[in-house]
Amino acid sequence: MSEGEPIVAVALLSQRDIDRFGDNLMRCYRVDDASDFDELLRLIDQADNARENRIEGGTA
Repeated sequence: MSEGEPIVAVALLSQRDIDRFGDNLMRCYRVDDASDFDELLRLIDQADNARENRIEGGTA
């Protein structure tokens, strides 16, 4: 990535996901211990649940 080139995606993927992307995945860095992401994943799940609740309640 050249300087100034924007990052367009960051993802936590399973090996199965990576296999599906195949040659279309340009860069991948393995993270053996992802415990640093626990709080982030909890917040994402919480936001996703809140969004689903709004949709079901007709307020989205």
